[in-house]
Amino acid sequence: AVVLVTCDESPERLMLHLAELDMQPAAGPSDRLRILDFRPEVYEGVVGDFDLAAILLRIATAIEASGASFLVIDSLQNLLLGLGMRIPDRELLKIFDWLRGQQVTTLVTGAKSSNDSQESVLDEYAVDCVIHLEQIVVDHLMTRYLRVVKLRGSGHGTNEYPFSLSTKGISVLPITSAQLQDHAVDQRLSTGLDRLDQMLGGEGYWQGSVLMISGRSGSGKSILAATLLHSAVVQGLRGHYITFEESEDDFVRNMRSAGVELAEGIRSKQLRLQSVRPVEKGLEEHLIEIIEQVKQTRAQLLVLDPISSLVEMGSVKQVKLLLIRFISFIKGMGVTLLLTELLPDGSSDYSELAISSLADSWIRLRQRETNGELNRLINVVKSRGNASSNQVKEFLITRQGIVIEDPYVGDGVLLVGAAKAGQMRNDQEQLAAGHYELARVEQLNNTLISTLEAKQKVLIADFEAEQARLLREQKELQRQMDAIVARQNATSQEYGQ
Repeated sequence: AVVLVTCDESPERLMLHLAELDMQPAAGPSDRLRILDFRPEVYEGVVGDFDLAAILLRIATAIEASGASFLVIDSLQNLLLGLGMRIPDRELLKIFDWLRGQQVTTLVTGAKSSNDSQESVLDEYAVDCVIHLEQIVVDHLMTRYLRVVKLRGSGHGTNEYPFSLSTKGISVLPITSAQLQDHAVDQRLSTGLDRLDQMLGGEGYWQGSVLMISGRSGSGKSILAATLLHSAVVQGLRGHYITFEESEDDFVRNMRSAGVELAEGIRSKQLRLQSVRPVEKGLEEHLIEIIEQVKQTRAQLLVLDPISSLVEMGSVKQVKLLLIRFISFIKGMGVTLLLTELLPDGSSDYSELAISSLADSWIRLRQRETNGELNRLINVVKSRGNASSNQVKEFLITRQGIVIEDPYVGDGVLLVGAAKAGQMRNDQEQLAAGHYELARVEQLNNTLISTLEAKQKVLIADFEAEQARLLREQKELQRQMDAIVARQNATSQEYGQ
């Protein structure tokens, strides 16, 4: 049960505001919510000194009747204004001592006072917890910030944290999201492109990780991001795509022309496409709103395209500090986060937002202008937990979708597009000419061998004929010599006898 002392608005308007913020506890004030109307105009007729006793008695009666354990006074300045008097510091301390005596948790709102003495009394003595709210306008964009000034008996964050008001209530960018408490998921998701899966280690990317696609305008970042999202939806995941550059209808049409059909996923409510103008609100409110949207859609893959659009609402340092919290919070939810980053033309194709260290996988798209053509290249700069490829591939956008091809390396130079086709054609022509020349040389060699073999046959025939003649001559000479020897032997025998 709660007793609410309103000094600013009527109970009827207060209940209306609660309903607009989705905080209305019931159709109207009830036993669990008692509203005391202490607006200043009630006491316009009061003159002279006024005792607080009647006011405090009425509050005490409401607390006792409702059994309330929580008291709200909104606001302290208007309550004092209604009394028509300025209460000294010691009287202010008495009020808070009386509130403590009621044994209820008391929340008092108050505008920042120009009276430093009264403010120091509240901060240092009167209350146990001080929450300071502030509006800061930078580049015509307003952001609300919350800071816990003090909290007795407990450690607390001392920084300023952004918060937003919406029809769903109040959202504060979680302060615990800066801690590294993510839980790893041992499951991979396919990108829908076999070549890219291979470049990421063979099985795609880790579910629950952070991916970043960076590239200059026209490099194909959005089409690649939409391809990954479509593949995740096909694999049964719920996706949420937030574009900061195009309307929903234009985006669906443009992706369809590149072979990525998103309409079916949108109709089945497995995919939500949301177009957001970066200048609608501050960076902090954007991130808080995105977190709320993810919670509502229960998305398992979130795409922000491009994240660099948010830099226009703050410095690179501010953006990085907030993104550290945001990314860690999203990972803590187990949601896979895909960011695209638009690189300026003079960036040499390297990230200037300084958030690449926050990404688990970084895919870089480049453009190369050669021979009157603008060709696209893709490579994986890093992919934590994967044996990623170090090769640069050619990145083609067709009406049937994205095609990733191996480049052509000629004389140590990476060739793509018309240069690749020309070099391949020249190499094919040289290959054909080489085959022809090889066949001609082989034919000459065969002819030479045949000539040699023919000459060898003639030589062998001449050799054999000459050898036969010589053998006959040798045989004849031997016969003649044998005949002479025989005659000699015969004569020797005759005269010897």
